[in-house]
Amino acid sequence: MMGNIMRGRKYIASSLLNIIGMAMAFAALYIIMVQVHYDLNYNKSIKDSDRVFIISVKDWYSPDKYMTYLARPVWEDVIENVSCVESGGVMMSDRSSGSCKLYSDPSYGSSISVGYGRFSYGALETFGVETVSGRAEDMQTSSDVAISEETAARLGVSVGDALWTNANNGKHQLKVSLIYKDFPKGTDLENTKVLVNIGPECIDDTSEWSYPYYVKLRSSSDTEEFTEKAVERIKLYAFGDDDEIDEEDLNSVLDALTPTLFSLDDLYFDHRVNSPGKQGSRTSTYTLIAIAFLILLIAFINFINFFFALVPLRIKSVNTRKILGTPRSELIVGIVMESLFLILMALALAAVIVIPLSHSSVDSLVSGGISLADHVVIALYVLGLAVVLCLLSSLYPAFYITSFPTALALRGGLGASSRGRIFRYALIGVQYVITFALIVCSVFVDLQRRYMLHYDMGFDKSQLLVVNATQKVASDRASCDSKLLSNPQIVSVAWADGEIVRDGRMGWGRAFKGEQINFKCYPVSWNFLQMMGIDIVEGRDFVRSDEQSENGTFIFNEAARDKFGLTLEDKMYGHRSETDIVGFCKNFNFQSLASPVEPIALYNFGKAPWRALATLYLRTSVNADMPSVIKYIRSAFCELDPELTESQVDVHFFDERLDSQYATEKNTSMMVTLFAILAIVISLMGVFGLVMFESEYRRKEIGIRRVNGATVGDILKMFNMKFVRIVLCCFVVAAPLSWAIVRRYLEGFAYRTPIYWWVFAAALAVVLLVTVAVVTCRSMTAAMENPCETLKRE
Repeated sequence: MMGNIMRGRKYIASSLLNIIGMAMAFAALYIIMVQVHYDLNYNKSIKDSDRVFIISVKDWYSPDKYMTYLARPVWEDVIENVSCVESGGVMMSDRSSGSCKLYSDPSYGSSISVGYGRFSYGALETFGVETVSGRAEDMQTSSDVAISEETAARLGVSVGDALWTNANNGKHQLKVSLIYKDFPKGTDLENTKVLVNIGPECIDDTSEWSYPYYVKLRSSSDTEEFTEKAVERIKLYAFGDDDEIDEEDLNSVLDALTPTLFSLDDLYFDHRVNSPGKQGSRTSTYTLIAIAFLILLIAFINFINFFFALVPLRIKSVNTRKILGTPRSELIVGIVMESLFLILMALALAAVIVIPLSHSSVDSLVSGGISLADHVVIALYVLGLAVVLCLLSSLYPAFYITSFPTALALRGGLGASSRGRIFRYALIGVQYVITFALIVCSVFVDLQRRYMLHYDMGFDKSQLLVVNATQKVASDRASCDSKLLSNPQIVSVAWADGEIVRDGRMGWGRAFKGEQINFKCYPVSWNFLQMMGIDIVEGRDFVRSDEQSENGTFIFNEAARDKFGLTLEDKMYGHRSETDIVGFCKNFNFQSLASPVEPIALYNFGKAPWRALATLYLRTSVNADMPSVIKYIRSAFCELDPELTESQVDVHFFDERLDSQYATEKNTSMMVTLFAILAIVISLMGVFGLVMFESEYRRKEIGIRRVNGATVGDILKMFNMKFVRIVLCCFVVAAPLSWAIVRRYLEGFAYRTPIYWWVFAAALAVVLLVTVAVVTCRSMTAAMENPCETLKRE
């Protein structure tokens, strides 16, 4: 069989290139399908996920969007009294709550870091939490915790045992009250290894909108019934049995509280809702599917071209066998089996490629990893698809090879068939169009990511470090500031309630001039704007004395001033009472650049804060020795909080934190770039094979040209000009197509990179340069061969 495939030493290279090209395509297909499977099935492995919904209401800031952080009283009442609700409650995964370190001994020796979540009892049933041992009812206090089966095994504990944790507000002893089966992978809860009962927290507080509520309906079709019954309960909750409800008041309440349910199955892709869970991009997922299809198409074009290139070589042997009595059906089956053997070799090589990649940085680009052992079903799908495509792509060449009349076939001369050449060059043209599109798109995906990272966000990002402080350190900011600023390499420090760039942030709704207005609120220290380089455009900046004010101090951004008509004479309710607006600052981006600038208030709590500001920003000198500065910060924190160890002090560069905001774009950029390079390589393999075929079947023509005075340069030019024309024609088709794709992609961002003409020119230059190099390299042998020897053989 291999003898038929690799007939003649001169075709071994082409055969191997085809096997390698197919192997690379199958490896890429497998990797892409792992990511696609993860995206399309996210959260669907949670029990009864089709009946689980998150409750949302109209977003305060964007009327066309929905928010999911709600106040408890209303929704506890709705869940208890709406008959189509099977169960429901609050569930905050580690994505909302964060992580913690657990210790199995009170000496705080070795620890493990795990994600923790917070819940109310009803959510355990809603999410199908399976108990291994213990009872949820025993979780009466915040010290009673549930841990996953894997975590219990790692710590060597069981129900009733004690654990210890070192949280921001100090050391705590915990009690294991429940052990549950780990949540499935590919869900919002997969890394939630510790659960804490929120109990009656804010159960009667209508002003604290901080709780995501999920419900499991008795049927997935009960969404309309839920909305109708929920509206009835909301009316009853807000107005009681009052028969004379003011219509304006009723409309205001219903506008704010009428629920919209979003299915857990669809939450991953639905960007209308501010989901507390992980969200992906449907566009990115479908783009990956398209890339997988295109790479596979490029590889199979090479495969088909390879078989058609061998037609003139094999047609004599095929028809000789026909003369000797071999049935046509047997010949067809033989050719198809040869193709299948090639494909199986390529699949085996693809597995060899994937295995080392699963232990490389490529593994981290794909959600869930690419280990073959973890994705056997997907590997089998790739195998099945490969076999089907092999059969489809080899049947036509098999019928074609065996269709010629015996006398015509034995006379030869089929190598230069004009129809055959046009067909082969058309297939190469399709490859080039795909390659151009992938190159251009990959460059613009990366340009957009870089544009977002280097965009002027309205504050100074240079030389900036971020530290999450413990409660003890944060409650004594003056001592911390003094200690840190004693290091000459630290220029300034400021404090805030969380990170400056963050998609999820505290929101306040306030009555203002007879209307309800809503804005984001970011509590900061008095010197925060000065340290961040955020300019004041009207009024004044915070001053140190604001830290001692009774009721706090507001500074709004320009967007809030312009939208709500705020002035310096206005007052706004703060966290205690009416509060002064002392200034307005320039707009700055406090969310990822996928979102426009929205109204925000910078707020100083004054002398009676809700909580300590626990996020510390430090700016270092330009030539600071960063390792020594970070070591100094960790040492200072341990001195201020002796219960800390240096390894527990989390110091980050601001750029790293900002980069993590665009992790999806970064991974997409790297994957598209890798697959664009792969497409180029596979396409050039096809060009290499085609040039090899052309040079072999045009040896006589080349010999005659050389005898008649043609130089080696003339022969090389003859081959190159044909491919240059193909490349230019394909570019004319690919350029507008690529432009349309890029334009559609960039529409998903509020701030976007320009569509540069030079990217298209560079793509053309690269493809031309590499094509000319490959064509020249492969045709050089034929061009330099002694024409007399060539003509003798022919």
